[in-house]
Amino acid sequence: MRESYGPRERVRKKKDFNELYGKGVCVRGNYFNLIYLQNDLGHSRMAVVASRKVGNAVERNRVKRRAKELFRRNKDELKFPMDLILIAKKDFPGATWRETRERYFDALRSIRARS
Repeated sequence: MRESYGPRERVRKKKDFNELYGKGVCVRGNYFNLIYLQNDLGHSRMAVVASRKVGNAVERNRVKRRAKELFRRNKDELKFPMDLILIAKKDFPGATWRETRERYFDALRSIRARS
């Protein structure tokens, strides 16, 4: 699988966000909540939400880069094509890469177990 994060792999439209928030299933974690919903596009898409509670602009952008990197490198771990929203919590910037990665894989295991 290609390790890219191009425009077709981003959730962008308000309609898609509303559908995810309304119909999606939430997996809660220490550093983030992950909302997912199966799609019919044939590929997965992701969006990252980092509010000002997470930190200043530098920290929020760092959080978004880390989350996108997790998705980009681990797309093959997803069981089926889905839309994801990763909502960062205020503890996310203080987490190490290893902790963040482990929590992401825990969330993916939880998704696999539920489906």
